[in-house]
Amino acid sequence: MTSTAPDWAALAEANEREHRRRRLRLRIGAGALGVALIGVAVATAVALSGPSDNTGNTSAPAVTAQPDGPVSGAPSADPGPGPSGSASASAPASAPGSAQPSGSASARTGAKPTGSATGKPNAPAPTLPGLTLGGGAAVGGTAGHTGPTLVLHGNTDGWADSGSPVVDTSRSFTVSAVVRNNAPIGGRAVVTQGGDSYYSFYLGRDDWGAHNQWVFKVQTAAGAQDNTTYQAFSTAAGAATTGRWTLLTGVYDAGAKKITLYVDGVLQQTTAVQGVWQTTGGLQLGRVRYKNTWSDFWDGAISDVQVWDQALPATAVAQLSGSGGTSAGTTAKRSWLLP
Repeated sequence: MTSTAPDWAALAEANEREHRRRRLRLRIGAGALGVALIGVAVATAVALSGPSDNTGNTSAPAVTAQPDGPVSGAPSADPGPGPSGSASASAPASAPGSAQPSGSASARTGAKPTGSATGKPNAPAPTLPGLTLGGGAAVGGTAGHTGPTLVLHGNTDGWADSGSPVVDTSRSFTVSAVVRNNAPIGGRAVVTQGGDSYYSFYLGRDDWGAHNQWVFKVQTAAGAQDNTTYQAFSTAAGAATTGRWTLLTGVYDAGAKKITLYVDGVLQQTTAVQGVWQTTGGLQLGRVRYKNTWSDFWDGAISDVQVWDQALPATAVAQLSGSGGTSAGTTAKRSWLLP
C-alpha cells in the first residue's frame, strides 16, 4: 500500500492566500465605515455652524416679503406699554420697497394701517381743542378759503360741542364765524349755546316762506318759549345765499341792553333786549338745542370761530372783516379754525 505525503508547500500557499483575502475585506469595511463617519461629521458641522441669535438659538427660517404689509412668517409684534403708555418695543423692519411713515404706529409695530376697502389708510380723526366732534364732522380745507374749516353735511352727527359753557351770557359778549352755506332751505345754526331744553343765543340762518336771512337771536328768560326770543336780522341785501363765504358777527351789549348783527362787517340790525338767559350747556358749532331736541344742522363749512367776553365796537368788527374774519385788533377769549 502506497502512502502519499501532504504537499506542505501547496498548503502553505493556500493558507497565505486566505489571509490576504481576509485582510483585504477588513480594509474595505474599515474604509466604508470611515467614509460614513466623515459624512456624519460634516453634516453635524454644517448644522451647528449656522447663524444664531444672542440667546444661542439658531435663526428662524427666512421670511417672505408681502407687497403691501408686514413680512409673512415673522412673529407679530405685540409690544407692552412703556412708561408713558406708548409702545416700548420695536418690531422687525418693514418689507423692502414698502415705505412706512416716520414715527407712525405702523412703522413701530409692522402692522398694516387700518383703512378703507381700497387699502388706503384712514385720515386722522379730526380734533379741535376743547371741542368734541360728531362722527359726521371733518376738519380740513374748503375751496375758496384759506385755513382749516369744519365741514358738515346737515345731518344729525355733524357738530362740535364744548360740553360746558364758553360764553357768560349774563355779561357782554361777541361771537363771530366765517361760513359757507350749502343748504338752499331751512334754519341752520352756526354757533349756539344753551341748555337741555333751549338755546340762550343763536348765530346762523333763519328760513321760512320768503324769509331767508342771517340772524343773531337770544332768549331773554327761562321757559323755552318763542315769545321770549329777540332777534336781529340781516337786511334784504344780506340774504343768506348759498355757495358764498360770509362773515357773521353777533354782539350782545349788556350795558346798553341790545343785540346787533353784522354781515361782512356791515351793521344789519340792532334790537333792544332785557338780558340774555344764562344756561349751563356747552357751546355748539353746527346745531342748536330747540324744544328739547337737536335741530338746524349746518350744511357747508365753518371757519374762524371766535368768542370775546366783551361787546366789540363797530370799528373792531370792521377791522375783523378787513382781516377776513381772523383779527379784530383785540384777543378773543376762545377761538377755533383760524389759519
